[in-house]
Amino acid sequence: MSESDEPNGDQTRPEQAVVRLCSVDHAPWQTVQLWLLRSLAVHGLEALLSPSTLIVHDVLESAVQTLQLAVFRRILTEEGGLELPAEDAPVRSLFASELHEHGSHNIVRACHDGGFLVAISFPALNAPECNVVIQLDVPVRWSADQCKTTALIDALGYVIEAAPHGEGSRVVLRWQQQRSASDRAHACAPKALAPAEQLDSLGRIAQKLGYGQILFSSVGEVVAVSPPMLTLLRLSREEATQARLTQAIPVGFFNDIVWGLAMAEDNRAFENYRIRINLPWAPTTSILFNVSGFSDPQGIVHSLWQKVSLDDSGTQLGEGSILSEARVHNITRNYVPRLVEQKARQAVRLGLTTLQNEQRPLAVLFCDIVGFTSYVESHAANESTIDTLNSILRRVAGSVSQHRGFIDKFMGDAAMALFDDPADAVNAAIDMQGYSEDINSLRERAGQQTLQLRIGIHWGDVVIGNVGTAERLDWTAIGDVVNTASRMEKACTPGHILVSRGVRDAIDAARPGEFAFGPLYGLKVKGKTDELAVCWALGEFSRTGPLPRI
Repeated sequence: MSESDEPNGDQTRPEQAVVRLCSVDHAPWQTVQLWLLRSLAVHGLEALLSPSTLIVHDVLESAVQTLQLAVFRRILTEEGGLELPAEDAPVRSLFASELHEHGSHNIVRACHDGGFLVAISFPALNAPECNVVIQLDVPVRWSADQCKTTALIDALGYVIEAAPHGEGSRVVLRWQQQRSASDRAHACAPKALAPAEQLDSLGRIAQKLGYGQILFSSVGEVVAVSPPMLTLLRLSREEATQARLTQAIPVGFFNDIVWGLAMAEDNRAFENYRIRINLPWAPTTSILFNVSGFSDPQGIVHSLWQKVSLDDSGTQLGEGSILSEARVHNITRNYVPRLVEQKARQAVRLGLTTLQNEQRPLAVLFCDIVGFTSYVESHAANESTIDTLNSILRRVAGSVSQHRGFIDKFMGDAAMALFDDPADAVNAAIDMQGYSEDINSLRERAGQQTLQLRIGIHWGDVVIGNVGTAERLDWTAIGDVVNTASRMEKACTPGHILVSRGVRDAIDAARPGEFAFGPLYGLKVKGKTDELAVCWALGEFSRTGPLPRI
């Protein structure tokens, strides 16, 4: 949850650049990223956006976790009447159990209701001479040693400071300004390395990364081997006999490289040769190498060996299986929702290994092809129902993508889509219905049954999270807003768009006069005591005459 004064084009004043939050979810994090870019631009540091984002996310996540833990401790002592030890370890264990059993919703709500929020600001936007990139006011004590990105902070020339501020801490990420802008611009022109410097640098790279070297004679004898290569092969100097090394290296390497280079007429170099070595002296161990090198005028093959993967399980992933996995990925990627793939890429950039649950305001759109089940039963022999279905859903998905939305899932002849902006959801729906009108005109002229769409859109706070088991997970939107949007779609008259008052009011507040809506009326929705206020969204697709009333 968060409270933010978000950017609003040229109308925004710098002093509005403040975000207050007690959890790191999508909506406030997007705002923080936008203001961070503007703050970096003040210092001419736009090129550092990606690593700076990683740092800020790390600091913010740590601060929020510290805040939530402190509030959890307060709940246990003041409301639960528990006597807790001063050290954090037992409380952290209880906190971890609470998150595992119930998620973070309860603790986030307690933080928000109690006014325990991290305030994020960007002082440089008010005072360009200030070298503070971002400032956090945390209502509890927090120290910089909790950061995981300290090395990156130092490498980029930042300094992070945390000082007492009231009962909490003020945390600043400061740019050291070690060099002037002209110095940095001049440093962009790198010098050319001399040959000796090149060899020295390459040697240090190979040594640092543990690359191995083997020299072969033209007849395939091992002339020399580097100590790092012996370490990779798990051999001591005494054990590294000619017979052992030759036994370990597959004969294909000698055919392709050692003897193959001897027959080459021109370029006697090779690179990125992938080879797996099974260690006879460690039967369950195999190593996948990437090998590059060349053959000198004397016929000696100089080879550099880079370890790609080590397998101690006895199951081997070789060149062929790598290709197979790539082919499997190319097939399955079309079955993964684009939102999931995008969030996975963001998670990787932030150093995460799983998709995190989020709570954020979203417009949820449900679209259904009316009567498609009965259509399938009566027209299966006349036309390809799969092709007909896919042609409609393809256009639905295209409208969603065109208006910055994401398909959450397809459910037979229905689709569910998510939008950050409710205006985008309505625009997408208008586009879908316009297409539906056009295609139905063609179907009528061809003597085919028309297939109309009905669409329902609701707006509000939605939880997006991992639903399912380890064997089959969905990262999907759930909650009352989703259920209500689905029921609105089922109540919608074919060929129209039904929106809630929340959608209408959010659009009218942000973009007054851009959209036309019918009058509000009450809709009885399953699971709700009070009627839901809804109206029709109007567009060029709308039929003439009075709109239907449910």
